[in-house]
This record gives sequence, structure tokens and C-alpha cells, in this order.
Amino acid sequence: MKKSIFTLAFLAVMGWVSAQSLQFEKDGYVYGQGETVICTHVEEWGEMIQEMQLRNNTSSSLQVMVMREVVEIVEGTENSFCWGSCYAPTVNVSPRPVEMEAGALSAAGLLSFHHLIDPTYSGDPENFIPGTSIVKYYAYPEGNEDDKVCVEVHFVYDPSSVSEQPVLNFGHAYPNPATSMVRFDYNISSASNASVAIYNLLGQEVMRQPLTTLQGTAAFSVADLNEGIYFCNLFVNGQAVKAEKFIVKK
Repeated sequence: MKKSIFTLAFLAVMGWVSAQSLQFEKDGYVYGQGETVICTHVEEWGEMIQEMQLRNNTSSSLQVMVMREVVEIVEGTENSFCWGSCYAPTVNVSPRPVEMEAGALSAAGLLSFHHLIDPTYSGDPENFIPGTSIVKYYAYPEGNEDDKVCVEVHFVYDPSSVSEQPVLNFGHAYPNPATSMVRFDYNISSASNASVAIYNLLGQEVMRQPLTTLQGTAAFSVADLNEGIYFCNLFVNGQAVKAEKFIVKK
């Protein structure tokens, strides 16, 4: 599990450092190229929704297209997306672009990815279809697919783990870049065998802190760390359940 998280994170960083016209964001967090997003929350009617925003990094307005690539989908489920308008599960490319001004961030609710695990809309969890579906979403300036940015969303529904919900919140690193200290706010439903660990790009653990409260801030001194990119993992019961990346700069 840990190895796979670092493989995904390393690939994300490689894309993250390259400049592109667009970038995916959510709640102030900038997603790296091809970064994996795990979506587990299910609305009461049986739909999983991952909201996103796009930022225009250029000094000119852009006509922006969104495209979907289904990598793997659980039989009986349906996937779709909204970009300005909401489209049917058969639509893989937005029929029309959305204009974005220079430097602008798209409005909340304009871009969202939807995965229906109960096509009957019954709202009965007995009808929810378990499994993991993987879908890649791309955004690019109209007519220039070579300049596309990507996020990969894993829609994960496991009925055996719904009642546990070990992680309620694990915040992004701040300050980022960090010079002397880095902090992560957390709020978990169980502190049993929970900890936060920091790793370097080679996957080597450089420090770890056990969590003894259900809510608080995990603070680490980075004064002795070399400059570079690091990853912070939240572990619950020995499993890495959340990962964040940050930069140490002296």
C-alpha cells in the first residue's frame, strides 16, 4: 500500500513541476499532472461526486474543453461529468468549451465528476454496487490537446468500511513551502493506532508522530531536512489512508 502511494505521488510531482496553461484545484490545493484523487463519499441517492475547479495560468483568456477517459468501471455503474452543463454518461468530450479569463479560477460547482453506483436512484444502500471505478479527466485549451492537464479519480465504494470512516479530515501542509516548521490539521473518528509520517522522495521515512487526540495539529520541525519535496502520510491501524506533499525550502 505504502509503495503504491509513493509511486503515484512521485509521478504526480514529475508533472507538477512542469508549467501548463491549466491546473486542477480544490480548496486551494493544486493537483499535479496525473495525480490520483480518491472519492469515497456517497450521496444518499447513490451518487459519488468529486468537485473540482480549473485555473487559467496564462495571461490570455482561454476556451477550455474537458475530456473523460474511463480506465476501469464497475459493471452496472455509470460515470459522467459537468463542465458548464452536465452531460450524459455517453459523452466523453464536452460538446462546447467554457471561456476562462486570464488567471481566473472557475466558479465553484462549474466542474464536477459524477459516478452513479445505484442507477435506480432508490437511495437504498442494498442497491449500491460495490467496487472501484477509475476515470481520468482532462482539461485543455480548445484546439490544443497537447496542452492538457489530467487528474485520475478512483471512485471507491466498500460497504464494509462505510461505518468506520476513520478519516474525517486531513488538511494540506502549511506553510508550504516550509522553512522551519510544517503543520497538518486533522480530525479523525478514531485515534487507535493513528500516526503521521514524513517521507522523502526515495520513500524513506524521516520522522513520525503518533496521534493521541481525535482533533488537532501535527507539527514537525523541518530545520534538519534538506531542501526538496517530501510526502506526509496519515496512517490509521497500520494503513496509509491519506497523503499530502510539501516542499522544504531554506
